[in-house]
Amino acid sequence: MGKYSRREAVGLISGCLFVWAGFAATGQNWTATSASAYCEWQSIACSSDGSKLAAVAYDDGYGDGGLVVVSTNSGTAWTQPSAPTNVVWQSIASSTNGAQLAAAVYQDANENPGLLYVSANSGRTWKASSGTSNYWACIASSATGGQLFAADSGGGDGFIYVSINAGKTWKATGAPSDFWSSISCSANGSNLVASDSGYGDGLIYTSTNSGATWTATTAPVNQWTFVAASADGVKLVAANSGNGDDLIYISTNGGAAWTPSSAPSNQWASVTSSADGRSLAAADSGYGDGLIYTSTNYGVTWTPTAAPVEYWTSITSSADGSRLAAVSYTGGIFTWESIPILSIVQTNQNILISWQANSAATSFVLQKNSNVATTNWVAVTNLPVQTNGFNQLALPIGGNQFYRMQGE
Repeated sequence: MGKYSRREAVGLISGCLFVWAGFAATGQNWTATSASAYCEWQSIACSSDGSKLAAVAYDDGYGDGGLVVVSTNSGTAWTQPSAPTNVVWQSIASSTNGAQLAAAVYQDANENPGLLYVSANSGRTWKASSGTSNYWACIASSATGGQLFAADSGGGDGFIYVSINAGKTWKATGAPSDFWSSISCSANGSNLVASDSGYGDGLIYTSTNSGATWTATTAPVNQWTFVAASADGVKLVAANSGNGDDLIYISTNGGAAWTPSSAPSNQWASVTSSADGRSLAAADSGYGDGLIYTSTNYGVTWTPTAAPVEYWTSITSSADGSRLAAVSYTGGIFTWESIPILSIVQTNQNILISWQANSAATSFVLQKNSNVATTNWVAVTNLPVQTNGFNQLALPIGGNQFYRMQGE
């Protein structure tokens, strides 16, 4: 991360002047990565800490076919592995550690049904799963990558398939034949949610036994584009666009009941959820307002971010929701991370400094300076203690001391 503008609040406690600092102005903005802005990006996935990213494109922008790219440093640099390029990539999924990847091809260069591919080394090499020819719409992965789920778009047999051996073999689940648009699963692969694109019955289905049986939920008939699940599969979010009501719906009971959220009516392309379901993000396809919205309270309220107006196709989140990555059909790959805010209170003869412990906070360093007018900031070498999701550091009071978080 680069440098950020700083907002400060200054207080005086027992002769010790200090500051807490946030980094909102540029730190909360989206950053365009070095990935090509010409590719027709279709889908993106990330590891649980958001540091490993993998994305697929319909086409490289020059008519040479689709491609796969991976990053091991939160999108700072990208590499193109030895995955096929003469195919139309549709969807990609990642295990929590980013080592196991699975990707779905919609069709090959001759418009024949595509295959499913897996990688066991963070995308460096890929292998096609045999017997998986279909016009695939979407793919999902359990936390370990051992269980995978893929759904046909309706152009093939319209079924949902499962693999329990990291993609070596696949078999059809008990889901009905439909025009599937999206699928998501719990961390253990037991709870599933899948949506119809609206060209079939327009419903959302759930399964609590890894796809053996499925139940049509009470979600309204819509042109559903994307669904996402919390790690336990209980909190669900679904978005629709086009001929639907263009809203985002929330379920807090595994799909038994659905409620429209306060997100604006839009042409939603993709949604994503943190592991606990608290932090959500949704991207418009560009046929609405072209923005990305976030919610930090289970979808009760939504806020537009400073993302550029784009034709967004997919968005993904770290497990704690502190890092996001999104791809645009015409504009490249963008990343975002939340900025740690310092809290400083006096406890007896110490000051207690705390900031939220999340994956994005690892990109920042706590620094101190006895004179805020100078540039003599130095890193605080004391190691914090993690308590209740916060990094906490007790330091003795003595003289004027300013503290800040600085992006590395």
